[in-house]
Amino acid sequence: MSSTNQKLLQNYRHLTEDGDITVHLTKDKQALILKTYDYGLNALSDIDEMLLSAVIRQLKTAINNPEDEPNGKH
Repeated sequence: MSSTNQKLLQNYRHLTEDGDITVHLTKDKQALILKTYDYGLNALSDIDEMLLSAVIRQLKTAINNPEDEPNGKH
């Protein structure tokens, strides 16, 4: 993405609220987070990338609709 089209973090702050959000991650999703942290995005297989997308989608849903998540906002 070119720097002229790059969105800044501040462009998204109005979409969030203060407070905690809880999501429930499967054992595989937890393991993927640890693998990604240890080895970076470039070490992910295609299947890993699909699972990471699912985690990000789960987080996005919890941020946009905290009432839909179990134990959503605290």
